[in-house]
Parts: sequence; C-alpha cells; structure tokens
Amino acid sequence: MKMKTKCIFTLLALLVVFISGCIDQKKEITLDEPGNVSSYEFDAFLDEWSNGTPANTTTYYILKDKTEVQAVHIVINSSKLEIFPPDSLGGGPDKDPIKNFVLLVEPANETVANSDTFMRLSNSSNVSEVNYTLTQDVTRGMKVVNLEFKEPVTGFIAYTLDTPGTQSFTFMKPDSEFIRVVLPEGYVTGNRVFGIARPEPYETSFDEKGRQTLLWISSKMGEHEEAIQVKYYVESAPMYFFAAIMALLVGVFMVLSRYSRSRKELESVREIFELEKEYERETQRKKK
Repeated sequence: MKMKTKCIFTLLALLVVFISGCIDQKKEITLDEPGNVSSYEFDAFLDEWSNGTPANTTTYYILKDKTEVQAVHIVINSSKLEIFPPDSLGGGPDKDPIKNFVLLVEPANETVANSDTFMRLSNSSNVSEVNYTLTQDVTRGMKVVNLEFKEPVTGFIAYTLDTPGTQSFTFMKPDSEFIRVVLPEGYVTGNRVFGIARPEPYETSFDEKGRQTLLWISSKMGEHEEAIQVKYYVESAPMYFFAAIMALLVGVFMVLSRYSRSRKELESVREIFELEKEYERETQRKKK
C-alpha cells in the first residue's frame, strides 16, 4: 500500500514539473513600434467560387532576398490567430519571431465583410488602434505565436517573418480557407528536377507583376497535410541546365569522335608496320 502511495506521489510530482515547464515556455511579446503599412501589399482577395465574396485568406509574399517573408491575413469575424514561424519545427534563435506588425481591422460587429470594406482598408495609411495580446507558446512541440483580440475583428493582419535564406519555404497550414504563396519575381516552381510544391497547389497563375502565385484551398486538402513546402528556382535555370547538358554531350561526342579517328589512324599505321615486317620475312626467305 505504501509503495502504491509513493508511486502516485511521484507521478503527481512529475506532472507538476511538466506543467510548470510548459507554463515557463509561454511568454508575452511586446513590440516596440507600430509596423509600416506601406511595406505590405493588401490584396482584397475574393472567393471566386462563392460569388466573389471575401473569405479568410493567408498570403505569403517571399521577398527576393529570400531571408524574409511577408504574411498578410484576411480575417472575418475572428478573435484569435495562430502564427507558426518558419523555425517552429526545428527551433531557432531566441528572439521575437515576428516584426513589422500591422493591423488594418475594425470591430466585426461594426463592419460589413464585403469587397468595399476590404478595398477601403487596403487603401488605409494608418494602423488600427484595437486591443490585442501577442504571446509565444509551445504547442505539440512546435513554436506558435497567439494573437488574441478582446473582441472579434474583420480586416487585414500583416507581419514579417525571418526565413533561412534558401530557395525553400516550409510552413504549417494556417487556419484559413484560402492559402496563397507569391514567389519573388523571376522565380518559379513546378519542375521535378529543380523543385516543386507539396502538396500540389489547387491553382497556379501569374499576377500583373509576373510573379508566380500558388493557391491551396483548405477544404480540398487532406487532414494529414498539415505542412506546405515550396521549393522554387530561377525561371531560367532549366534552360541553362539543358544548355549545359547539351554542351557536355557535344564535348563527349567530340572526344569520342577524336578517339575513334585516332584509333583508326593507329590501326592504319599498325597495318603498314605488319606489311613491312611480312615483306622483310619474304625477302629473307628468298635470299636463302
């Protein structure tokens, strides 16, 4: 009986330590200054499959230096947003995970979520003054930033994330119906040799700036597809790669041709040498 009681107390102690560790991992994020509205693109993306109405959408704009990505959310009647920084799965430097935080939102009960509202907000130059909290936590072994409002809001939420600086962008699927990734100008994806997007996008297009845009629809994705990875490359890379392969093949052909020609010349010389030796042997037999 005493042994059983001791085991129970040990388990309780371990549980307390575990819970305390989880609590210690949660911290509040304080941003020193408001973000710069003009540094973002606020695209009033509309759900073309539902009479052109706004829908919860997350758009990632990968910047050309590949060290930062801008995230812009369209939220409708939302009071909480989970943000998974790119280092969520593998850890990273102990610093604020987001920067240049911008809110262009209005209380949901005072706003009509239509295209006119989002067009008006997208042209606004002043950030919204609403109460919110930002906390960093660890959920299921992954870093997550929780953005919470005191009341539901509708509008745009934008921030900037640091990325590893490689031509690959991996992120946890956000809680949005539409998920978009806009590649830097001059970069594309879709070639199995150079890089593809997983899972396969629902739609691929190019915007007015010539940037390739990938679109996923959450409701059409499988439940196990929790992460999205996009490997991209310079648009001209396949052409240069093909040209390099062709140049290599031409070089190999020239080497083989020269080798074949040299071999034939050596065989001709060998045949002449053999004939001379045969002639000498015949001459010696006649002298005898």
